[in-house]
Amino acid sequence: MYNQTIMIMKKQLILLVLMMLPMVVSAHDVEIKNADGVTIYYNYMNDSKDLQVTFRGPSYNSYSNEYTGSIVIPESVSFNNVSHRVKGIGNLAFDSCPDLTSITIPNSVTSIGNSAFLDCTGLKKVFISDIAAWCGISFGNYSANPLYIAGHLYSDENTEIQELVIPNSVTSIGNSAFYGCSGLTSITIPNSVTSIGEGAFSGCSGLTSITIPNSVTSIGEGAFSGCSGLTSITIPNSVTSIGYRAFMSCSGLTSITIPNSVTSIGEGAFYGCI
Repeated sequence: MYNQTIMIMKKQLILLVLMMLPMVVSAHDVEIKNADGVTIYYNYMNDSKDLQVTFRGPSYNSYSNEYTGSIVIPESVSFNNVSHRVKGIGNLAFDSCPDLTSITIPNSVTSIGNSAFLDCTGLKKVFISDIAAWCGISFGNYSANPLYIAGHLYSDENTEIQELVIPNSVTSIGNSAFYGCSGLTSITIPNSVTSIGEGAFSGCSGLTSITIPNSVTSIGEGAFSGCSGLTSITIPNSVTSIGYRAFMSCSGLTSITIPNSVTSIGEGAFYGCI
């Protein structure tokens, strides 16, 4: 009787494992092969209307080097005869993919999750086609932005964006928008922009020139921290606040003009400006 009970329990356990097996093998909702033969994994978002890129399997490090080489994320994909827009890149989606060398991010993407590109040590190029769309992306944290590793932004294979001109359609530059983009040498911001987000240009060490227009009223926390190539900055009369560590570690800075309109300067705003 005892042995029979044990056998029944073993059979039940095996059945339970078999039932759970599909969940272990695949935690992503959809996997679709691009025209170039590369498979990208997705999860549904926005009530299954849209998709966000994710990793393969139940966790981000279940499969080593799952994304390698050049990855082109499409604006939309068709699955079961239904078209879905690709609106996001999920948390940890490309984390620990050291053989990823370039990423193309479409205009349809509006959010990139926490640590999406953490430890992508081989990433060298980020391709985008619309600066305005890029400025509006919501980044979960600084390591959500692939630029913090790649350092170089491209409009196509042969054209690196070094002299950045923000389009007139942009009203605010989002948090961490160009974080770590060391390839930028100059930035022109139009009068349409009223705010520069937290860490927007942090770590842009190659930046030597920036024009801040009279429309800007606030400069976010760490907005220009680590921009060691900047030598002088003129803050316009429209600015009322300079955020925490806004210009921290701008070690090349020799002069700055602060207008009477500024009523608050955050802690450590100029720390390390030797």
